[in-house]
Amino acid sequence: MSPFPPVRGLLAAEWTKLRSLRSTPLILAVAAAATLSLAVFQARSAVQSWDTWGPRARTEFDPVFGTFTGFQLAQFAFGLLGVLAVTAEYGTGTIRATFAAAPRRGRVVAAKLLVIGGIASAAGELLAFLTFFTGQAALAGKHLDVGLGDPNVLRAVLGQGFYVGTVALLGAAIGMIVRHTAGATAVVVGLLFLSVIVLKGISNSPALTRWAPGVAGEGLTWTTFHDPEWPSAGFATLVCLTYLAVTITAAAVCVTRRDV
Repeated sequence: MSPFPPVRGLLAAEWTKLRSLRSTPLILAVAAAATLSLAVFQARSAVQSWDTWGPRARTEFDPVFGTFTGFQLAQFAFGLLGVLAVTAEYGTGTIRATFAAAPRRGRVVAAKLLVIGGIASAAGELLAFLTFFTGQAALAGKHLDVGLGDPNVLRAVLGQGFYVGTVALLGAAIGMIVRHTAGATAVVVGLLFLSVIVLKGISNSPALTRWAPGVAGEGLTWTTFHDPEWPSAGFATLVCLTYLAVTITAAAVCVTRRDV
């Protein structure tokens, strides 16, 4: 019999760890409350003030992007979910038992990321669809709503779920690299909210700022109005995948080569 636990056992163990964290349901609840409440607020605000808007404001109004404002907060929640799913184990020291039971650390990294990414992506997609339908229901009062079959709409909703799932994986990978909750959280905050400021400080060229994760998120979720500074959905997906590739590779190297 192999001394190493099967992959299915590792996945089950990581799932047990994630759902046993008290912060997991709280974080997801906060993310849901923020996105849904802001969707209703933004939609009702648009309905009530629509008659006073000028032609330009009406042209630039995006009925999907405008109701996804709450995801600006939710992305931090998902990033924190990824961080805590990893650093909590380092903080308690139980990571030693994990590596003792599964000496092949690469498998542990893969199992953690699969579970965290799978749960976060599923929750993100569910939340994106719930937010979409909630926002559109509020916009229907002024006939400003759109359906999933309208141009770019389904892509935007799926893209929003993909983005927050990506952020959760980034948080987990950064947690593996930093191994401390406060430090990893600070890195995630900087990456999500400050990177665009840094990139604009280096150059005002949109070609550079489009590599900020937050800007990539905007590029994934527009439907009717596309700001020139936003990347296309395809390029935004490439940005997300590039960040994932770099951080996950770095995390795997750190976990496999460091002492606990």
